[in-house]
This record gives sequence, structure tokens and C-alpha cells, in this order.
Amino acid sequence: MNKTNIKTTHNYNNTKINNKKIKNWSEYNKSLKNRGNLSIFISESLIKNGRIIVPPKTGRVGRPTEYADELIEFTLTIRELFRLPLRQATGFVEFLFRLMGIESSAPDYTTVSKRMAIIKVRYQKKANKCNVGSNGIVLLIDSSGFKVFGEGEWKVRKHGASKRRTWRETHIIINHETRDIVGFTNTAARTHDNTQLKPLLEQASLSDYSIDTIIGDGAYEAKHNYKLVAKFNASIIAPPQKNATYHYDLKDGKIIDVLGYEKRNEVIRSIMKAGGLEKWKNEVGYHRRSLVENAFYRWKTIFGSNLKSRKEATQYTEQCLRAKIINRFNELGLPKYELAS
Repeated sequence: MNKTNIKTTHNYNNTKINNKKIKNWSEYNKSLKNRGNLSIFISESLIKNGRIIVPPKTGRVGRPTEYADELIEFTLTIRELFRLPLRQATGFVEFLFRLMGIESSAPDYTTVSKRMAIIKVRYQKKANKCNVGSNGIVLLIDSSGFKVFGEGEWKVRKHGASKRRTWRETHIIINHETRDIVGFTNTAARTHDNTQLKPLLEQASLSDYSIDTIIGDGAYEAKHNYKLVAKFNASIIAPPQKNATYHYDLKDGKIIDVLGYEKRNEVIRSIMKAGGLEKWKNEVGYHRRSLVENAFYRWKTIFGSNLKSRKEATQYTEQCLRAKIINRFNELGLPKYELAS
């Protein structure tokens, strides 16, 4: 088996940085104000005739459930939206109930804490045909770390990190058109990114999305991922390493691709034809991946870079709630840009 090296070129001097301005500022300004409107997070099935709706009895042994999952989710949404400790979040809900004249009592923090691990938060939205092209949607994938235990950044830089410093890694996949989060996983900090492509694509497919292209950074460039995305009738854009090689054999004097490397070899030949990795990125629209980095920037700006929960089940619920809030914000309105003159 032979290998041929790629020669890459870098042309940073010719990069154009375009100045942009928001062209729908009035509508976007309203959406920013509405993000603080709690009514958008209150389910219609939560309150009726001045009382909260009690879940129907299941017939199981034990005390019946007093509070619906929607109320537990609403309390936890308050906690995430305003970055409150759990006790303060339940106190805030009690205040809202008094303000709204609701006679029922609000759930206490112990109940909310126990139920947090078992409720199912549906953050995904079904595919909207208006936002899907004729060939399907483009999905963007990336990951980022969230701190569970440990000191602040200043202390680490000054005195070093302690052994108790712990992180969880969140992997997300978003719709390029709407910026909605259509799938995510929580893993240990040392989990490799490309191992999470399959579960993320499976989650996206559950929302009835027709997938056209997946764009990720070099961590997702692996031989088996080309086969994986083909099962979803999609293609993947992930830049190989600068010294990447294509694999071929000689048969009867003709060059043929090694079995299993066909798609990867095709990408490498495209890079060589384009004249280098940077030019290839421009041709295939790799720059679109910046939106998933922006999604994490928004995530950490709104909610912080820490996880309040200590158990994996509650950490997953916590991130589900954050994903649902971000998707709700997207629905309210996003900025639209035009080139500044």
C-alpha cells in the first residue's frame, strides 16, 4: 500500500473580513425583551381555574404524585434562566403563585431536587418544512467543557489546579438554518469527539430531519465517520490533518483506492485539486461551522460555564433545560445581517 502526501498552502493575507450590521434591529430588540417574559415558559396544561393541575393517579403503590412534570420543569427553568440556587428558585415560584392568585402550594426544593433526575425535558422541535431545503438541512457539530468542581480561573493561573477540579464535556449538533440544538450528549472530559457523532445523528434523525451535510472540525475526520454519515444519506465536511495521506494500491498497473478509504481519498484529492487546505475550506463552505462555536458562546454567556448539579442524571436534565431555553430564544427571533457600506 502506498501513501501520497498532501501539500497545503496558507493564504492569510488575502482573507477578507466583512463588516456586518443588523438589518432587523426592531424585531430583534423585541425578541431580546421577550426573553425575560416568563409566560413563554408556562405550559397551558399547568394551571386551570386558579389551581395547578394535579397529575392523574397511576394506580401504583405509594403516595400519588402531587406536582406535574411541567411544574417541576418550570421551577428548574426559573433556576437556570436567572442563575438561582434551588431554594431561591422555589421561593421565586411561591412568589409568582401569590402574585397570580394561585391557591395551590408550590413544590419545595427537596421535591424538585428528587424529581429533577427522572423528568424528561423535550428540547427538540419537529422539523419545519419551511426551514429545510430540497436536499435536507446542514448540521454543525462541536463540543465544549463545563466545570463541575474546582476553583476559578484566577486561582488556577496563580496557584495551579487542585486534584478535585472536574469537568464534563457537552457535545451538541445544531441546525445551521435555525441554530436550534437538535441533539446533545454529556460525557467525561476525556471522551474523544468523534465517538459522539453517531448518538448525535441518531437524536437529530428522531426530529424528522432530512440531513444533507454535517460540518465539524478535524476531530470528526475519521474513516469510519464517512461510512456512518452515508447511512443517513448525508456527507461530512471535516478537514484532515495538514500531513494527511490518501491510501491506494496498484492493480494491473492502475491506481485503486484501498477498500474503506474511498470517501476519505476523494476528500484528499479535492484538497490537492483546490490548491491547499485553506482554499478547499472556502470551496466547501467550512466557515459555516463558526455558528456552532457561537452557540457555545451564547450558552455560556446566558448560563455560565459551570454545572450546578453533581450527579450525571441531573447534569443531563440541567443541560436539557438550557438547550430548551436557547431553542425558545431562537424561536423568538435572531439577528439578520447585511454588509455594512
